[in-house]
Amino acid sequence: MSFFIDTGNPGNIQDEEILLEYKTSLQSSKCKAKNENIFEKFSIEMEWTDKALEKKKQKQDVDVIDTIQTKRKVDDLLKKSVLTSEFENLKQVPPYEVAERRLKLERKKERAKTKGAKWYGLPATELTKEVKDDLQILQMRSVLDPKRFYKKNDLSVLPKYFQVGKVLDSPLEFYNNRLTKKEKKKSLVDELLADAEFNKYNKKRYREIIEEKRSKAWKQAKKRNRNKSKTK
Repeated sequence: MSFFIDTGNPGNIQDEEILLEYKTSLQSSKCKAKNENIFEKFSIEMEWTDKALEKKKQKQDVDVIDTIQTKRKVDDLLKKSVLTSEFENLKQVPPYEVAERRLKLERKKERAKTKGAKWYGLPATELTKEVKDDLQILQMRSVLDPKRFYKKNDLSVLPKYFQVGKVLDSPLEFYNNRLTKKEKKKSLVDELLADAEFNKYNKKRYREIIEEKRSKAWKQAKKRNRNKSKTK
């Protein structure tokens, strides 16, 4: 950068010294600014400043978002692809052309696994012995408690689509209303057998049924003997 100062006297030594000093100061400020820019750039590359860390974090967030979006796009495309993630585990390559009848049967099997989208994909749970006993107890719940009324069951058979949930203890009632491991049972049948009130009611109801059958049998036998005496 060149400077021109109209001094009127080109031979003035003092003016030349002032001009030289001014040039030197400008050059030093430029060098200082340049050095600061170099140092700042170097510190950012070495991650020594908060600005660099913030910039790195922003870059990582952008990379994560890009990775998630890319993965979603790939997953959406692979849904219709033949080469899925489980393709490497196959022992033989499936046929490329499949008969329409077979495709319909496969779609029917897939639809039978759930109740449908309107039922939020309610699955067809496997009926084990424990699950079957629990379902039968639920169907007979109207006779379990005489003081409680239940609506009549819509189905006379066991349901195909259902889910079994588990009641979790509240952490706020850890010392008050929490059952011990010994008191916890695996199924509804075990819980009912361990209930003293339920056993008491069952014994009472059993005695009533036996008395009714006994009196009914006695009346029938008496009527039968009366008919025999009349025929004689």
